[in-house]
Amino acid sequence: MLTKKIIPVFQLTFLLFFIATFSSYSQGFEGYYNYPTAHNNTLIFSAEGDLWKVSMSGGIAQRLTTHAEEEMYPKISPDGKTIAFTASYEGPSEIYTMPIEGGLPLRWTYESDFSVTNGWTPDGKIIYDTRAFSTQPERQLVTINIKTKQKERVPLHQASEASYDETGNTVYFVRPAFHGNVTKRYKGGTARQIWKYTKGSSEAVRITNGYNGESHHPMWYNNRVYFLTARDGIMNIWSIDENGNNLQQHTKHVGFDARESSMSNNGTIVYKLGADIWKYNINSNQNEKINIRLASDLDHQRE
Repeated sequence: MLTKKIIPVFQLTFLLFFIATFSSYSQGFEGYYNYPTAHNNTLIFSAEGDLWKVSMSGGIAQRLTTHAEEEMYPKISPDGKTIAFTASYEGPSEIYTMPIEGGLPLRWTYESDFSVTNGWTPDGKIIYDTRAFSTQPERQLVTINIKTKQKERVPLHQASEASYDETGNTVYFVRPAFHGNVTKRYKGGTARQIWKYTKGSSEAVRITNGYNGESHHPMWYNNRVYFLTARDGIMNIWSIDENGNNLQQHTKHVGFDARESSMSNNGTIVYKLGADIWKYNINSNQNEKINIRLASDLDHQRE
């Protein structure tokens, strides 16, 4: 006579827990994501102090760097082949590049000062800001021609967070530089404002007006300048035209501020919100969270 084998309840519970846990681990882990940058369908970001790559639709991310020091502020070149970033491999935080598919990082600066990657000019020069050329603790913009290895200082005082228009003749930047203060609704004397400078002009012109709080991370796209500001009480994405007019709001987050935004080549803005990365499509006027998982050994959690 055949009899059915009954699995005890506690064994069944353990089995289901094991299956759920294994399934969760096999799909990666949620992380804390920083410094997103995008090109077409590729997203680069920082997590666990390293650079990662994933599709703009999300999924399991691929780790690109493993050095014990931290890689920050990645920016993808206009042709989508190279990542410029800031790293402290030899001590000071300097500018490096590496292929977007991964590879040996190449060092470009020896400033002995914290150099921050801003992005790329339309003709493929790295743009970064540093205090190395100032006798005061003020940041200035510098470009690097990766073909000739020549540096050129942009003739601006207190300039950082640069974004160029499609011609490369006009640069949008902030002054003063980020002061390390993330106080909500800050309206003090060091609040960042967005300025515009065109080659051949006698001086730069401030284009964010009518609000004493912070306006920063300018991103030029299709004759408009997109940026982050807390004009509605929370940092969100807004935009103005090239002369500072026609103010528009594009995202309406509440709670967490939008931070560390970056413009892709096709009109999609990627930005940090809390511990996650979101994207805003200018053409469709839609924004959504990018669901990312890390295939990691979680070394930072090891006792």
